[in-house]
Amino acid sequence: QVSTLCQHSAAGLPPSPGMGRKLKRFLLQYDPPGIGLEVAEGDEVKVVHKDLPPASQIRSTEDILTEVDRIIEEDDMLTKKRHKPAMIVLLGRLYQMDVDTIANNQTDDEAANSPKGGAAVADSSPASLLQEGCTVCLTGLQAPLAVHNGELGVLTKSRPEKGKFEVQMNGGGEVKVKGIEHVVLCAPKQMPLAVGVGVVIRGLRNHTELNGCLGRVVECHEETHRFEVRATESGQLFRVKQENLVHIDHTFLPPAAPKASAASAMGASTHGSADGSPDRQGEDDLFEVGAKVELQGLKTAMAYNGQQAEVLSVDRARSRYEIKLTDGSVKTIRSENVKLVSKANKSPRGVHRARKEGGTKAADRGM
Repeated sequence: QVSTLCQHSAAGLPPSPGMGRKLKRFLLQYDPPGIGLEVAEGDEVKVVHKDLPPASQIRSTEDILTEVDRIIEEDDMLTKKRHKPAMIVLLGRLYQMDVDTIANNQTDDEAANSPKGGAAVADSSPASLLQEGCTVCLTGLQAPLAVHNGELGVLTKSRPEKGKFEVQMNGGGEVKVKGIEHVVLCAPKQMPLAVGVGVVIRGLRNHTELNGCLGRVVECHEETHRFEVRATESGQLFRVKQENLVHIDHTFLPPAAPKASAASAMGASTHGSADGSPDRQGEDDLFEVGAKVELQGLKTAMAYNGQQAEVLSVDRARSRYEIKLTDGSVKTIRSENVKLVSKANKSPRGVHRARKEGGTKAADRGM
């Protein structure tokens, strides 16, 4: 059986006591779960393997603490003072749980009780995790590499200090990537999708521009096998099929965009259809009649992008607007294809006049 191993340097860890052994680094085994201790004893280097429970049996941070204590008690080379905070971080990553708070608390407690402040914490930066042999997902690539956004591969060469990587793609071929922000570590296959986990959208055919988008699951619809995902950069909300999501290591998620600023930038929070396409705004966020808007994101009528228009009516059930362009023509447009320029003039006369002037062209083709 082939196992996926990711290495984690133990450089900076205090020397381990007992029998002249020295801990060099940790090795995380994802499938089946386990942790390896690479130990130097004289001129010999060997790996001491410790089995860990399957993900289904680790349901809380308390379970992680229990496993860490068990491993430390089994090996006299390990001590709680020196190694417990580091191991909490590693098992938290293995089981995709946020353990930073309890790891930091352990560090603070041990530092306070140690005259030298000798507790050590494993390096949890994304660069430290991108080791050769790990499965990764590509994101944020520009043309001509944009076709690989959201696709999976195995890291064959990794030079994070220079931001250079080579990935053997699952579909064949090798891709050279420059920039650590384009390479994201995948979570272990046995880790289920759940509220709060990080994901990358992939494999969309109709909305390829969303492939490679990073987000966080905010709601699960088990009966339809779909998940609501909030994009970390824009704050948009998409409803996506399970097969169009890749579960990633939460360390690689950037800070979430504030909901208020994301809604302001787009005019409202955006929802998505079953295939991940944005198609509906929240009803309470729709613009009022008389608002000035700017057209955006049109693909079949790209010439209209950037033009301004006035909202004549609102179809709340379908999240669409009837708008009047500057040339006097009237169109119907989806809510995600407009952004607010200025709020509505409260004068009803202006709105009625706009309706009257645009009424003769109300049959114009929608966008």
